[in-house]
Amino acid sequence: MRGARFIVEECFMLKSIERIKERIPIKSIERLKVATGEVLGVVFPQSLYCICCGNIIDKSRSYSICDHCMEHIRWNADDARDIDGMKILRCVDYGIYERSIIFALKYDNHRYIARDIGRIMRDRIRASEINGNHLVVPVPLHPNKKARRGFNQSELIGKYFAKEMGWEMADALVRSRETRAMRGLGPEERAKNIEGSIKLVKEKIDLIRNQDIMLVDDFYTTGSTARECMRALSVAGPRRVTLLAFAGREWKKVAYNS
Repeated sequence: MRGARFIVEECFMLKSIERIKERIPIKSIERLKVATGEVLGVVFPQSLYCICCGNIIDKSRSYSICDHCMEHIRWNADDARDIDGMKILRCVDYGIYERSIIFALKYDNHRYIARDIGRIMRDRIRASEINGNHLVVPVPLHPNKKARRGFNQSELIGKYFAKEMGWEMADALVRSRETRAMRGLGPEERAKNIEGSIKLVKEKIDLIRNQDIMLVDDFYTTGSTARECMRALSVAGPRRVTLLAFAGREWKKVAYNS
């Protein structure tokens, strides 16, 4: 069952937006949705609710996840895998519980969840064979999509993750054009959709050169986005690039060469 918190939020959001959507420009409505999410974050302290199911918890729960969800989330402990010239590491295998966390962050405006994902990523790195300091680089979101959503989830996760690790973060990549949503696209469609759409910020070239880069994203599927990021970063000559994703498909289900 979904927690009472989500039900209250949805009712509040739907009624408020329905009453005004015909009177206010769409950009103003988008700002209202963001502001409403911020207010609700104060009214409903995040540490009291499971970030996965929304049920009430206490502050002792790791990552603000209830015991039931902790047992059902498919935590991943695989070694990093070398794919397309970079190491790929994911925290969880993608499924119903894992999707709930990502969707609550991206589409329900529960931005505080990025803090808990950042902590999960911190512990994932500490338990892996990856060591040394890295420069955290979030996967970019096109400005139009960021304006509609109100934030870039990868940037927000990266900020908390970098803070937990004591590393620096740099918005070194940008989207040069808006692409179609990746959901529902096959491997070849994904690759074509994003091809040439990610660029390196020229002012960040010296920062990237000879550095170990930790590319951060919420989700890894076929690697199309990761490859474009790698292609853009390679212009500056980084020493090594690792992609750390919160969730990803099981390796056997990923089309590596797509």
